[in-house]
Amino acid sequence: MTIWYDVSDVMGWQLPHLTGIQRTTVGILNGLVALGIRVRLANFDKARGDFVAVEVTEMPEAIRKHFPWATGKALHPTVPDEERCERPCPSPPMKRRVRDRLLGQSTAAQELRAAFREFKAATKKLRKKASQWTWIRYRETMKWVAKDQPAVIERTIAPLWKSATHPCEPPAFMPVGPIAAGDVLLSLGASWVLPRHDLAVAALRSRGVRVVRMIYDLIPTLKPQWVDDPTASVNISGPITQWARNVISDSDRVLTISEFSRQEIDRFCAESRIPSAPLSVIRLGDVLEPGACGEPPLPRVVPSRPFFLCVSTLDVRKNHRLLYDAWSVLAVRDRETCPDLVCIGTPHLYVRDLVREIQSDREVNQRIHVLRDVADEELAWYYRNCAATIYPSRYEGWGLPVAESLCHGRLCLASNATSIPEISADLPEFFDPLDVYGLVALVRRTLDDPAWVKEREAEIRQRFVATLWTDTAAQVMAAVEAVTLTRGVHAA
Repeated sequence: MTIWYDVSDVMGWQLPHLTGIQRTTVGILNGLVALGIRVRLANFDKARGDFVAVEVTEMPEAIRKHFPWATGKALHPTVPDEERCERPCPSPPMKRRVRDRLLGQSTAAQELRAAFREFKAATKKLRKKASQWTWIRYRETMKWVAKDQPAVIERTIAPLWKSATHPCEPPAFMPVGPIAAGDVLLSLGASWVLPRHDLAVAALRSRGVRVVRMIYDLIPTLKPQWVDDPTASVNISGPITQWARNVISDSDRVLTISEFSRQEIDRFCAESRIPSAPLSVIRLGDVLEPGACGEPPLPRVVPSRPFFLCVSTLDVRKNHRLLYDAWSVLAVRDRETCPDLVCIGTPHLYVRDLVREIQSDREVNQRIHVLRDVADEELAWYYRNCAATIYPSRYEGWGLPVAESLCHGRLCLASNATSIPEISADLPEFFDPLDVYGLVALVRRTLDDPAWVKEREAEIRQRFVATLWTDTAAQVMAAVEAVTLTRGVHAA
């Protein structure tokens, strides 16, 4: 059995930093590697309509830099140099000893071995390119057959596809990629952005591949007012809702990231009357990558006053409007003692007017700083130096910045909505995400009562147990093992 890790949604990543889902995709892969789990990377090839094997060296630099183990040779943990030096070197294998005895150790022998390695690499590349060329020619041929010889499609391919009981139309050809029967595909990313990805997954399952997929939340389906423009010709929630239905009903197991999300999925299935694959809740890691450790350099904006930190995509449901209203109250009450607010995140849907208000409001525009494209090193500096963090979201599947704040030992003023209290029931200071004055009171107490803040942060450092990405990866592997055992029982 081979475990294939779907990296399709990050193969074209261009931002210099990771957002929530991509951070999870990278974090779990790092965790699997650290646990010594042998996995292979798979990318959905839109042209072929199937998954192809890829190497870590083919991934974008913006993603690859988050893999401390990536040597460009193999997908497995490497022994650190300092540990390798302390271990006794094992004897060379018998095959190598015989080869050295036959060829000798001369310069000519070493050059011969080097030339042979280059020949093997060139042969491997030739096989790969020949395979790609074959598939392209095959696809072109099948397009011609589908156009000019529909009877051939009707006799051969269509019956095979209909046997998979997939509700969609059959594709132009049946994809047959490197993933084989008995293998497992872990697809944990944002695959709803990839047309025909679901068809390729259905084809894999019809060939005996076990599929484990992730649903982070059902926000576009259950809260379309936050993602859709009613006047738009194409709404976002429709395709994502169809994607969610497919994941729920056409997977061997579905993962989600909180009990709240699990309950929302169960409710959606009951209301829609669709069968659901078994659901497993996993807890996300909350530790930044090793590259973010150590004392980072000063970031681009260094507030001269005490400042609060909000790490979140600027989105309607993330509730930055509440922050603006709270800081307006603080500035009107006492402009001199009004703290700064650093909001780190990329502006998303329907926040352009809010950003314009903040930038034009003379009362707060020197107090509220909106930053985007912040690297992990800068982010770590803000976590370490803020007075406290704030997370005002109205609806979440999890709420990773709350966990990251506690992981840094920092006081977090957090919304008490949806999944957020699951992160920690009592270590954040909670407030109602609709209560402006409740948040104002917490901000003032944080500024005016440093002894209280010190006491709360000491409690956080003592009691909060960080979740490593290896912990998350172990939960994912438990789900894989459950799928394997279940499929084995059914087969018997």
